Amino acid sequence: MGRRMTFGEYLRACRLKAGFGLRTFAEAAELKPSNLCAIEYGRQPPPQREAVLARIADALGLPQASRERRRLFDLAAKHRPGTLPPDVATFAGRTPGIPVLLRTIENKRLTHQDLERLTEYVNRQLGKRAR
Repeated sequence: MGRRMTFGEYLRACRLKAGFGLRTFAEAAELKPSNLCAIEYGRQPPPQREAVLARIADALGLPQASRERRRLFDLAAKHRPGTLPPDVATFAGRTPGIPVLLRTIENKRLTHQDLERLTEYVNRQLGKRAR
């Protein structure tokens, strides 16, 4: 099994796939080119603020709720173990039932496979609702 991609590696791969040079993308994402380069090569940690990550995702053209956008946010959070991705933390902070749900999941000791099945169930049952 290969090594997992870091935030910087993923950002660079997405940037190149989108056809951006470093300076052009830095300008589009409102970042300094030197900071972007340092992030991509792991010399600087990923941004943790949701607004900055959203600017990066938007500049890359990553659609809201896409797997690629979620991965960008998730990889940023992995740099700081024990933290939630900024978009998830914002949602959890404004949604009263989330702490109860997370405590229930912890108390029931759901496995990764259990969580995948729960996610599939929610998507099947509630996926047709308009947001």
